[in-house]
Amino acid sequence: MDDHRAQPHILLAPCYGNQKTRRRYHQTIEAGVNFEASEYAELLQPAELAALRTLHPSGTARFWGAIATHDRMMDRLRTGDVVVFTGGNRVKAAGEIGYLFRNPPLADLLWDQFDGDRSFVNVYSVRNVQVIDRPRQEVWRSLGFDERDNVAGQRLVTGEQVTRMLSELRVVPSLEEALASAQLEAVDRALTTGSRVIPVETFHTDSVSLHITERIAHHERVESRLVSHYQQSCPDVAFTSFRTHNGKRADLYRVEQDEVEILEAKSLASHEKVREAAGQLLDYSAESPHPVTRLSALFPLRPDQYGIDYLHRLGIDCVYRSDSGAFVRDEAPEDRRRYMRTVWRGDS
Repeated sequence: MDDHRAQPHILLAPCYGNQKTRRRYHQTIEAGVNFEASEYAELLQPAELAALRTLHPSGTARFWGAIATHDRMMDRLRTGDVVVFTGGNRVKAAGEIGYLFRNPPLADLLWDQFDGDRSFVNVYSVRNVQVIDRPRQEVWRSLGFDERDNVAGQRLVTGEQVTRMLSELRVVPSLEEALASAQLEAVDRALTTGSRVIPVETFHTDSVSLHITERIAHHERVESRLVSHYQQSCPDVAFTSFRTHNGKRADLYRVEQDEVEILEAKSLASHEKVREAAGQLLDYSAESPHPVTRLSALFPLRPDQYGIDYLHRLGIDCVYRSDSGAFVRDEAPEDRRRYMRTVWRGDS
């Protein structure tokens, strides 16, 4: 098992291919199962029941499974990984894998496998289920997948495709949320003390303690400190700001001779924050008091190359704080910036 990875895996799980699988999906994913009921509890080992109670204290959980052919793949999964349910040419739902275990008698009872079907053997509970219900071909097209691929069997998605799929489906795993919160804390401390930001130690959590309002305030505080640090690094530059018609305020605005730049700061260098910065910069640029010549996204760490390439395709510079505390500018290609200026300014 990949115990030290920070990024989740995604399991694609067929669930809606025929009448039988649809019934099973409705019974054990949509409705959930009271595993404390005697008919289920008597088939659970003490350690299994204890683990389920820890992750699902209500005594009810949603369950899905996989046949023995997928044992090796299932062994690579862990609590907090994401499962995406597909079927009927739809991406039906997504959730987080809770407790994984092997229990053929329980699987047979859960999914009525007494008519000659192979037992699922691998059983896992599912938490934080969210309905997606989008056409599979539409999602696959956006991700660059083969639109004809109907995911006939369980499949594992890893690496760069995980980030793209989570973003496309708007799924934020609790592990990713917790890691982001820890990274935010590290960035906040570094900007306060002037120290360098070190990678957050990989860990797992079952809950995120920050409330939404507290988290927003924390992000804003880190962004404010980042802007202040950047201004201090450019003592000869007179930065200002401006507000758009709907009251949104650009973080930094620089007008020097023929150069007009808008900078937008973000508290983290995640791809979600990269996209947020790009969207805000494009929004601000059309309402700039002077025609914009440069857009820049400001981060406390270097985004991954995929994020930088994304910014560069839009003609946006990437500015980030290095380990030494100095700010580094990774400029977009000049021809791309020149091409995008018409779009930035909203020219016809």
